[in-house]
Amino acid sequence: MNKKFTILTANYNAEKYLEAWAESIFAQKYRPIEVVFVEDKSTDKSFKTMKKISSKFLEKGIELKLIQSPKKLFCGSAYNLAHSHATGSYCGVLDSDDMLEPFAVEFIVDIYEKNPEVAWIYTQYNKYNKSMNRIIKRGFCSCPEKGKSILTIEKRDVNIYGHWRTFSDSIINPENLFGKGLKCCVDKHLGFRLEEEGVGMFVDEVCYKYRYRSRKEGSIVFSCPLKKTKSEVMNRAKKRRKGKKVYSILKYKG
Repeated sequence: MNKKFTILTANYNAEKYLEAWAESIFAQKYRPIEVVFVEDKSTDKSFKTMKKISSKFLEKGIELKLIQSPKKLFCGSAYNLAHSHATGSYCGVLDSDDMLEPFAVEFIVDIYEKNPEVAWIYTQYNKYNKSMNRIIKRGFCSCPEKGKSILTIEKRDVNIYGHWRTFSDSIINPENLFGKGLKCCVDKHLGFRLEEEGVGMFVDEVCYKYRYRSRKEGSIVFSCPLKKTKSEVMNRAKKRRKGKKVYSILKYKG
């Protein structure tokens, strides 16, 4: 019997993208899949849209946990809430305005099963325009060289935040993965935490379709001090690592 895979989604004002987000999940060949969706006090009709399409998840054999946050949590805490309801052996983060390639879950689970020592995996992604009909940038993330860490190359502003971000239940302290209260730099915090919690792997395969959203759409990341938060996240990681070794990151050889 296949192990369950949990897709984690935290949503804020992505109503017009939710049906495309859902369709990319329905297209996955792998089962069983569980989706944990946290609606974080959106000002649009996101929750109504999710209620409307919720029956389709059941029709497709996918379990949906639809959660309304009791108060505004912001991205980091919203993902913490989502993960607290996850029951899968593996988890993957899928933002509510993005999409997965149809083979993504099946592909990534197969890698975990063949590499039981690996606790987390990052893949490549393509960056699309808002309509998802044109690729702006093709898979362009870098894996740290042998002996280097994500934090090391982050100092050089190298893009290493490869979507798709996934991890298994072998992560030592999963409660530390998503920065509580973080409005932005959640991916950076996750990347630093993951390599502190288990052996990782970088897969040079595009599994994720990232949607470009403009500043006019009021995304959370544009309403907070991005540069300052990034610096704080990095400095906290440096302090945690004093006198400690981080786990290695392997390169996938398919």
